[in-house]
Amino acid sequence: MVAAGMLAATMVPSAFAAPGGNAERSSAQDEIEDLVVCYARGTDTLGRAVNAIGGQPLDSTVNLADPLFAEALAIYRGCFADDFSFTLAFDGVPALTVPDPATVTPDTDAALQWANFVNNAFRGPGYRNTQHHMGSISSTVDGRHGTIVSYLIATHAYGPASTRTGVSVVGGTYSDEVIRRLGTWLIRQRTLNITSSVNVPGDL
Repeated sequence: MVAAGMLAATMVPSAFAAPGGNAERSSAQDEIEDLVVCYARGTDTLGRAVNAIGGQPLDSTVNLADPLFAEALAIYRGCFADDFSFTLAFDGVPALTVPDPATVTPDTDAALQWANFVNNAFRGPGYRNTQHHMGSISSTVDGRHGTIVSYLIATHAYGPASTRTGVSVVGGTYSDEVIRRLGTWLIRQRTLNITSSVNVPGDL
């Protein structure tokens, strides 16, 4: 009976599987949930960019010559709206937003600022790679606007440039506001609420 039930479930058209039986809405949700993966790919590409220079101003272009930094920035540009912003919070308390709303101008390159912020954060501790595990993804769509909530477990591995060994493991929740522009879904605002962080030494 279980096998038969599973077979029947796989035969249900997506139009009926989607809430409200709306195939178009289901397709839109698939597209916006792919943005979660897009962001993780860009971030983990920066995790491997061990030759990129840290400690840079957020509008710095010095690392554009680094292949992995440039690749990560290109991925981010495919995920983010031009007016993208990212808020980092700890246990629900906002700590900072990039780009800084107080300094944003029409010329602000939000994707570049975020790429520099992440690269600085990774090069400082001497990570050699990172892996962002995304799950429990839930989304809503309302016309050209949508929301996504997803859970994060991120593993950051210390490299030879670090004074530490092992990994840093961070847990949290992403909350996204997304928008459809020129036929493409993009993240306009993202908040990461970090709920846990632990260092696991390599000699355990």
